[in-house]
Amino acid sequence: MNNIRSCISSVLLLLVFSGCATNVIEEFAKDEGYDKLYLRGVFSWWEADEQYKLKEVADQVYATRIDLIADGQPYDFKFADENWTPGLNCGYASNANIVVKLGSRNKANCESTDNNFIFTPTETGTFEFSIDFGGFGSPKVSIKKIQ
Repeated sequence: MNNIRSCISSVLLLLVFSGCATNVIEEFAKDEGYDKLYLRGVFSWWEADEQYKLKEVADQVYATRIDLIADGQPYDFKFADENWTPGLNCGYASNANIVVKLGSRNKANCESTDNNFIFTPTETGTFEFSIDFGGFGSPKVSIKKIQ
């Protein structure tokens, strides 16, 4: 009987603490300042331009839209706040720049200072650039064509 009570107590404690951990993780993400990020790149002269400020489009997913011309030239970009704050300066997660393909999900490093993402559109249009901070591991960057 004591073993059963012990098991039940352990399960209840696990449920209580896992619920608390989930709330702590969600609150931590909201406090990180992801709502202060901008899509920054050659198209904005690397400035924090209000038209490229990210908006939360899903839980811990931030995005903005941009019109790009398909002239064969690559667009270097990353996500960062106004001050390039460590932890809010998200470039490619490796020691090199990466060419992003439509629909792919690419790891970001938000402590990055030099590593950019690169995107070369094959057709002119409006594209949504997003960064997903949900889940475990590195944030994921993706691009999709809107029109």
